Amino acid sequence: MKLDISKKTISVLAISALLVACGGKEKGNSSFQLSGTFTNATKGDVVYFEELAPGAKIVLDSATIDDKGNFAFTHASPSAGFYRVKVTEQNFAMLVLDSTQKITLTGDFKNLGNTYKTEGSEDTEMFLEFNKLGREIQQRTDSMQQAFQARVGTMKMDSVRMDSLNVVFGKVYNTMIDNYQERFAGLVTKCKESLAVLAGIQQLNPDKYLNLYKEVEAALSAKYPTSKYLLNLKKDIMAFEMQAKKESSLAIGSLAPDFTLPTPDGKPLALSSFKGKVVLIDFWASWCGPCRKENPNVVAMYKKYHAKGFEIFGVSLDDNKDKWMKAVEADGLVWNHVSDLRAWENAAARLYGVTQIPFALLLDKQGKIVGKDLRGKELDAKIAEMIAAK
Repeated sequence: MKLDISKKTISVLAISALLVACGGKEKGNSSFQLSGTFTNATKGDVVYFEELAPGAKIVLDSATIDDKGNFAFTHASPSAGFYRVKVTEQNFAMLVLDSTQKITLTGDFKNLGNTYKTEGSEDTEMFLEFNKLGREIQQRTDSMQQAFQARVGTMKMDSVRMDSLNVVFGKVYNTMIDNYQERFAGLVTKCKESLAVLAGIQQLNPDKYLNLYKEVEAALSAKYPTSKYLLNLKKDIMAFEMQAKKESSLAIGSLAPDFTLPTPDGKPLALSSFKGKVVLIDFWASWCGPCRKENPNVVAMYKKYHAKGFEIFGVSLDDNKDKWMKAVEADGLVWNHVSDLRAWENAAARLYGVTQIPFALLLDKQGKIVGKDLRGKELDAKIAEMIAAK
């Protein structure tokens, strides 16, 4: 199912992996306490208290469980940040702590990640809210994916039926994700000054919520001015702003940025050389399955409209010329092709901010963008409209 969803859902493991790469340390305080009780534990079992530090997981303390399942960490003095109580690498409880909290932790020793609860740490409670919502999204999206695959398996599929099915499921899917985004945004707004917000802000589409990203960064920077946990958030915001500027230059009605790349025989070919024609810039690659499946439809459009002033400018994200040329021949792609054979580092792909393929832009005779990623009847109608335009 090809749907416009790219945000990952939260899992405890995913958040752990994220924070290993962006941790930080503030000054500690000896008033901190962390103890609790686990069910299904055996006397003598050991649990570990770890800091998720920059590039590493650092064991701060360990505790032995008594015959009643009780434990206490007595040598840790953590600063504000992300931590975990670990049984194994796959079985642990994520915690968001500061240096003065007195926390009680409970849960099933054999299934800690899915059962743990805390008292005394509002930040951890907020983290668990984000995690619960993330799991809910994952369950809903998995169910929809299964329903989609079941429908595909019971119908005789062609490109028209597949496009129709994608439209039906896509609308429901994207509406559902939009609703969840709003729920995440509500939680993020509620806890902008908590480090736990880093577990939720990453779920939000920066195209819609960039201002909220900035509000969170400002609030956390004010509260934790030296925290290295914010480095990745700051970098993300800078990248989002750069992407937004790039996308604004590709807005409908704007002039498509010119570029020049080598053809298969090494000669430079510029986009601007097609001015006066209706042009489809088609980003693809020989290794891209969806691209190859779409190629027959692109070929049909070319045959239908080429004699009337329609051109296709194929930009390959290949890094192997032989494979590129074999795909061009096998799929009957008889139009102009270029590539610098740098895969995702392709100069035109970077200029246009291409992050997935197939991706196509339709230009009018003046070189202005009139459509993005159009397919099937929608593309056919737009090409016809542009060719007829004076």
